Amino acid sequence: MTTPPNATPYDRVAYPTTVFPQTHPDRLFALARLAGLDPVLPQEARILEIGGGTCVNLLAMAAMWPGCDAHGFDLSANAIARGQEIAEASSLANVTLAVEDICEAHLRYPAGSFDYVIAHGVYAWVPDHVRAATMALTAHVLSDRGVGFISYNAMPGGHVRKIMREMLLDAIGHIDDPEERIAAVRDFLEDYARPRERDDLLAKTLRQQAENMLLRPDAVLFHDELGPFFNPQRLRDVVAEGQANGLIFLTDAGRNRQLDGFLPEDAAQPDDPDEAVLDAASRDDYASLRYFRQTLFVKQPPDRSIDLDRIANLWLSSKMRRQDDGTFKHGDDVIEIKDEALALALEQAAALYPQRVALAQIASDPAHLSVILKLCTEWYVSLHPGPAPFPAALSDRPCSGVLVRGMLEIGETTLCTLDHGVLKIEQPELRALLMAADGTRSVAEIATLGTGIPPEDTLAALTACCAKALMQA
Repeated sequence: MTTPPNATPYDRVAYPTTVFPQTHPDRLFALARLAGLDPVLPQEARILEIGGGTCVNLLAMAAMWPGCDAHGFDLSANAIARGQEIAEASSLANVTLAVEDICEAHLRYPAGSFDYVIAHGVYAWVPDHVRAATMALTAHVLSDRGVGFISYNAMPGGHVRKIMREMLLDAIGHIDDPEERIAAVRDFLEDYARPRERDDLLAKTLRQQAENMLLRPDAVLFHDELGPFFNPQRLRDVVAEGQANGLIFLTDAGRNRQLDGFLPEDAAQPDDPDEAVLDAASRDDYASLRYFRQTLFVKQPPDRSIDLDRIANLWLSSKMRRQDDGTFKHGDDVIEIKDEALALALEQAAALYPQRVALAQIASDPAHLSVILKLCTEWYVSLHPGPAPFPAALSDRPCSGVLVRGMLEIGETTLCTLDHGVLKIEQPELRALLMAADGTRSVAEIATLGTGIPPEDTLAALTACCAKALMQA
C-alpha cells in the first residue's frame, strides 16, 4: 500500500490488526448496569471507535450485531482503506469508516449520537491539544445512557516507560528508516535486559521492562515507546479532564480494576462516594506501580454501592476448566471455588463455551453472585446482556460469519470470531471449507465440493468451527 500525502507514522508502519475484549460493549454494559444505570443493549447500540486504525475491533462488533450502527475513524488513510476493504468484502452494511482528524470529528458526528464510544491506545500518544479534543469529542458524542472508554499509559508506571523511551531514543539517534530503527532498538534492548551484578531495584525494574518490550511485535515497539508523543497520565488528571467536559468517572475496564469505581461490599457510605472511590483507586495506582488504565465515563451519576441484584439477570460465559483435584484452571491461573454447588454449575457452564448460560441458572443466592462478580473482575468469567448471538449447533445450511468469509476472501489469516476473539487459520482446506459454508448448501453438498477435507469428516470439521464461534445463525 502506498504512502499517502501527509502520511502519519501509522501509514509508514501499520499497527497490528486485532480485537480488544476489554473494549467490548457487553463488558461496558455490565459495569454500567452494576452502577444502577440503564445502558443501551449493545445489539441495538450506536458505537463509535476513535482512532481505531483499520477498525477491525469495530468490524467484529458490527458482524456480531447486525442491528447496531457502527462508526469508526482514523487519521491514517492506509489503515482506513484496509478497514473499508475488509468491510466491503464482508458486506457489512452497518459500518461507516472515515479518514478524520480527532480535532475536527465533532463536525462530522452530532451531539449525543453514540451509546458506546471507544478510544483505545490514543489518549497518551498524542499532543496535548489532541488529547483534550479526544475527551471533548467523547463528551460531545456520548448519549445520556452511553458509556465511554478511554485507555492510556498510566502513572506511576509511566515514569518507568518514559525512562526506557529516553534511553531508546538516545540509542537510535537519528535513524529514520523504520526497519533500521526497530533493529537498533532490539539490539539495545537485548543488551540492556541482561542483569548486572550491581543492579539496584530501579535497574532491575528497567531491565524487566526491557525484557517485556522484546516480546512485542515490531510495529507495537515502533509506535508505543518510539512514537512522536508519549504522555502517560495520572488517573486524577484524566478524571478531572472528563469532569471539565461533563463526564463522570464510572470505573475501569481492566483486569482486577473493574470495581475501582465502587465502594467495597457492605462498606459504610462516605460523605463523598465519588471522591472516596477515586482516592482509593489513585492510591492503589502508586502502591501497585500501575502502568495502564482503561477508564470508563458516563453522563448519569453512578451508584457507587454494589447491589448484586442488578446483575442477576445477565448471562455468563467462561473458559475455566475444572481439574481432577476440583480446582479450576484459566490459562496458567488456578482458581478454587469452595461452594460445590456453584463449582458444579460453573463447570457445566464452561463446558458450553463459547455459548452463555443465564446467571439465574448458576447463582442461587447472593453469595454466589458475589463470587461470580469477583471472578468477572479477574477475567475468569464474562458477563453479557443476553445469550450468544451465534448458534450452538449447525443449521441445515451452515453459514460461516460474514466477517470470517470477508477476511478469508482478501487473504487474512487471523480471523475475527463471533465471540470477539481471533483465530489464526492458515490451512487451505479449512479456509476453503469456511468459504463454502455460505448458507446456500447443506453439509452433504459442501462435502462434495473438494475442499480438501475428506467428505466423511466435513460434518465434524464444521461442528468444530461452530464451537469456535465462526458460524452465524
